[in-house]
Amino acid sequence: MDVILNLALPFFGLIALGYIAAIILRVEESGLAWLNALVWYFALPSLIFQTVAEAPFEKLLNLPFLLGTTLSTYLIFVVMVAISIIIFRCRLHVAGIHASAASYGNVGYIGLALSVATFGPEAAIPAILIFCMDNAVQFILVPLLATLGLRSDDTPPGKLVLDILRSIFTHPFILSALAGACFAAFSLEIPTPAKSLLGFLTNAAAPCALFAMGVTLALRKIEGIGAELPVIVIMKMFIHPILVLTLLSLIGETDPVWISVAILMASLPTAANVFIMARQYNAYIEGASSSILITTLVSAFTLSGLLYLVDKGLLPVHITELLAVFGL
Repeated sequence: MDVILNLALPFFGLIALGYIAAIILRVEESGLAWLNALVWYFALPSLIFQTVAEAPFEKLLNLPFLLGTTLSTYLIFVVMVAISIIIFRCRLHVAGIHASAASYGNVGYIGLALSVATFGPEAAIPAILIFCMDNAVQFILVPLLATLGLRSDDTPPGKLVLDILRSIFTHPFILSALAGACFAAFSLEIPTPAKSLLGFLTNAAAPCALFAMGVTLALRKIEGIGAELPVIVIMKMFIHPILVLTLLSLIGETDPVWISVAILMASLPTAANVFIMARQYNAYIEGASSSILITTLVSAFTLSGLLYLVDKGLLPVHITELLAVFGL
């Protein structure tokens, strides 16, 4: 119970405060612009850069871990696309948003800070690696399916490729990770004044991001719910973490902290970016909003349970441990 109070309550408490503030103060989405600017362009990039820059470079090249976690996200995405097209008869651009809602967790706003708070500083590197690769998967597949699904779009293939590359390599989180990797590769030291500034921004990352998340949720409505929404919730909140555990077990990843971080990151609710992409491609806008809200509500219980298992040392770090729980 202590771990839930010490970790889950502050995180979800900040989200709740943002939610309440938005309702009482009648905050509009445009009022979040500068807070989001602080989080998106300064606070979280500072956390990512400093963590990667000060990490042993060889830890950034854990290819089996990258393969297992990225493949799990990709498989969830592909399976949800197939379900959306075959069962729900959706066009490709709508199926892409369904798939993103089912596979793209809130690895930026919640994942990085919660991983470090739960498992300590050593959890930052695997969390950042998952963040970078998950974003790359989404920024490649969603625009590709949107372009293929919108038949009237005459975007040349070359422009599509450039747009995808631009969305990846202009993302502030990925740029900060690449900059940090350069510092780590060449063993460069961050100057003391810069490190102090980075420290201020890093400390602001979690509270500002979670408060902004709460405000964002208050502005969302539960609309556009169809038969696909329960499938999205089950895929995101339950199947994704089990698939991550299975693949890492098969690949042979043995570091319990890295495996635990991967499970935690896969258990996160749908990212707010899914709503932005839905609005950008005018597809499943209300449903994307509902997916974010409902998975966040579900995560209040599932993440609390996950943190309890971590605290008691009961979180499975190999698929055989999970099967043993069910007597298999």
